[in-house]
Amino acid sequence: MSEPVNIRLLQPGTRVVLEGGATAEIVSNPQDGVWVFARFLTSPDDPDRIGSEEMVFAQEIVEVGEAS
Repeated sequence: MSEPVNIRLLQPGTRVVLEGGATAEIVSNPQDGVWVFARFLTSPDDPDRIGSEEMVFAQEIVEVGEAS
């Protein structure tokens, strides 16, 4: 089991890996500890999501990468 991610610390430009293997880049963070807005960079299960911006729930984020 991986460590929980403190999404309040995620800044715009940070890349994250989501459940299911999709990757996304944080667009904005309301710092509520529950949601972030992210742009999908990859989406193995649904290629139509690539480039779209969506709200991402904290529990969906499984890994944090580097900021771009």
